[in-house]
Parts: sequence; C-alpha cells; structure tokens
Amino acid sequence: MKALKAIVWGHIAMLAANVIWGLMSPIGKDALNSPDIQPIVLTGIRIMGAACLFWLGSLILPKSVAPKEKIEKTDFIHIIIASLLIIFANQMCIIYGMNMTSPVDASVMCSTTPFFTLLLIWMLQGEKPYWVKILGVVIGFAGMLTFLLTGKSDEAVHVTNPLLGNILIVLSQVFGALYMVRYANLTRKYSPFTLMKWLFTVSAVLMLFVSGPGIIQTEWNILSAKVLLEVGYVVLFGTFIGYLLLPVGQQVLNPTVIAMYNYLQPVVAAIFSLIAGLAKISVYTVVGTLLVFVGVYLTNLERAKKEN
Repeated sequence: MKALKAIVWGHIAMLAANVIWGLMSPIGKDALNSPDIQPIVLTGIRIMGAACLFWLGSLILPKSVAPKEKIEKTDFIHIIIASLLIIFANQMCIIYGMNMTSPVDASVMCSTTPFFTLLLIWMLQGEKPYWVKILGVVIGFAGMLTFLLTGKSDEAVHVTNPLLGNILIVLSQVFGALYMVRYANLTRKYSPFTLMKWLFTVSAVLMLFVSGPGIIQTEWNILSAKVLLEVGYVVLFGTFIGYLLLPVGQQVLNPTVIAMYNYLQPVVAAIFSLIAGLAKISVYTVVGTLLVFVGVYLTNLERAKKEN
C-alpha cells in the first residue's frame, strides 16, 4: 500500500513539475517583453535567487528532502565545471534564446536533450548505437531544422530573431547533455537537493559579477506587479519548486516514464501562450513538434524495453 501511495505521489510530482516548467517559457517570455528588464538580469535573479532558496531549504526542510551531505574536496572541481555547463551556460542560453523566439519554440527545443546526450555517448564513450535510436535522432533533428529554417520574426508577439533564439536554446541543450554524459557520477553520488544547491551556488557567485551591475541599475520600482510576479514565478516555481518535485518522481518512477512527462511542457506552453496571446501556432510549428516528439520517443524506446 505504501509503495502504491509513493508511486501515485511520484506521478503527481512529475505532472506538477512539468506543468510548472511548461508555464515557465511563456511567463518568462512575457516578463522579458517588458523593456525594463533585460535577459542578463532575469538570468542573474533566477540563478542567485534559486541558490538562496536552496540554502534556506537546507536549513528548514526535513532531511528526507534536504539531506545533510558534504561535498568531497576532490569533487569540487567537477562541481564547478558541471555548474558552468548545466546552470550558467545552460540558463544563459535559455533566457537569451527565449527573449528572441516564441515560448512554444523554446519549450519544444528544450526537449531535445536526449538527441545530444546520445550523440555525445556515441562520440565520447564509443557505445554502439541501435538503429532505432539513430532513426530517432535523425527524425528529431529534422524537427529541429523545421523550427530553425521556418521561424519568422513577429513584432506582435515579440519574436525578434527566432533563428538565433532557437539556436541558443539548442546550444543550451548541448551544454545540458554534456553535463549528463561527463558528470553523471555526481548525480549518483549526491542527492538531487545537495547537488542542485551547490551547482546553483557556484553559478550564483559568477552571476554576481556578470549580472550584478544590471540588477543594481534596473529600476525595480517602475516594474509592474505583473512583471514582478512573473520574475518571482521563474525563480520560485520554475526553478526551486520544480527541482524539489523532480526527486520525488525519480525515487519511484523509471527514467522512461519521467522522460515521457516531458511531452507535457510544450503542450502546456502552447495552450497558455495562445490564451495569453504570446505566440502564434503555424503548420510548421505543429510538424516540427511532432517530429521532435517522435524522435524523443524512439530514442527512449530501447531503454523502455530494458526497464520493462
């Protein structure tokens, strides 16, 4: 009975996390549409704010959520490099890319990590690829090219440079994939909470110098309550709470089920963006999304068979 209850809560956690992340693209995009807040400022607030919340959480949350773990001295250099990949470079590319492209495009591009993860595994570890996975990567890249080659600027929805924006978000997924391939041992050695706390902390120190001047110069008093709430959502829900929910699902659900929940993010982003008037859906958007979805499914198909 306890096991069943844990599985139910695992599904609820993953559902909530992916809805939260699906909403983050359009909400973050709307915040960036304000001329008074720059991408570097939102990136800095997100990373530094999340770092503060993780440290606060380590003091007040139960040990089952925030275990008291120490990072071994020999791992700190790996933590620093991993942080630069999965937090600093990844988040910088996502925020700047989101500023230039559609929130729907951004959300779909953020689901392409499996393709780059597989490519890096084949290149760096010499793993023999299955033909199904190769087909999945090819179809997925066809979907990405559909977005890259058909995106059009649209000032009405603040899409200023969709090609560069989509390329930046794809680059963010390359950084994320490199982290997963090169530093997967860290995820096995430390709890997700401890790892995220230190990853965000390292990048927060760097962001203090990179975005600090911009944060100080921002006239926060003239920002509307709506924009301030959107920034708060990106930091509190899109980052901190989302990463708190993820381990709940990881503890009881297999990786393939977790990967399947990622399909929710573009759907949620598209629905919310259309309702809020933040994006327009074209035939190319639909075709590209379907190709990416099929590609992600095929790249996870072999792993799903092994898990079952």
